[in-house]
Amino acid sequence: MIYYFSGTGNSEWAAKELAVLTNDTAEFITKDTKAKYDEKLGIIFPIYAWGVPGPVEDFLKTLEIPEDTYFYAVATCGSNCGRVDDQIMKLTSRKLNAILSLSLPNNYIQGGDCDTPKKAIEKFKKAKPKLLDFANSINNKEVIKVVDRGPLPGLMTEVIHPSFIKYATSDKKFSVNDDCSSCGACVNNCPLDNITLKDGKPIWNGNCSQCTSCINRCPKNAIQYGASKPSRVRYYFKEEYVK
Repeated sequence: MIYYFSGTGNSEWAAKELAVLTNDTAEFITKDTKAKYDEKLGIIFPIYAWGVPGPVEDFLKTLEIPEDTYFYAVATCGSNCGRVDDQIMKLTSRKLNAILSLSLPNNYIQGGDCDTPKKAIEKFKKAKPKLLDFANSINNKEVIKVVDRGPLPGLMTEVIHPSFIKYATSDKKFSVNDDCSSCGACVNNCPLDNITLKDGKPIWNGNCSQCTSCINRCPKNAIQYGASKPSRVRYYFKEEYVK
């Protein structure tokens, strides 16, 4: 079984591709997800500040993985993943048999422009053979680490990541301008059901993981975060990027 969390679609794409390549099933992680333990167990998620997203951390804490279950992870990221495998081991009390960090398009619009469609296509082109190779390793139950940790990975995962989860996952800086059409896309696309409409405008209700789905998927670029501008390049997964 493969479990995944995704905001703008990168990890969802990786999970579903891997499910096909390994003859497995991919299921989205929600607060009510209860793991089923087969001979293989995969966790696929985006890197948030060199660690796992809050909802994935909560899910990992519930796992009681049998010793004979092949346990692996795929961490999608803009560039590197820190020591996220160590974080997973601490959360599950179980060492990963295999891990892959997969560079995919950047969606962190809070920090600046996201990747352009051209850049997205380039990243997926490079990612496909890496995912295929990793799938072959999974099928053969190999013990393997294919990761780009980046500089100072211990500091990033053990210090920066907890600070991000504690201080930077607030939704108080989200706002909406008059371009909002009350379409409800932000409500429907929020993986944590954190957004409702009031008088036709989105309201954030304090349960945010910073997945960026609402701001990146808004068809009118009406949602902003802090000092961000409507002109910033936004990103979410589209099938045309992988054709």
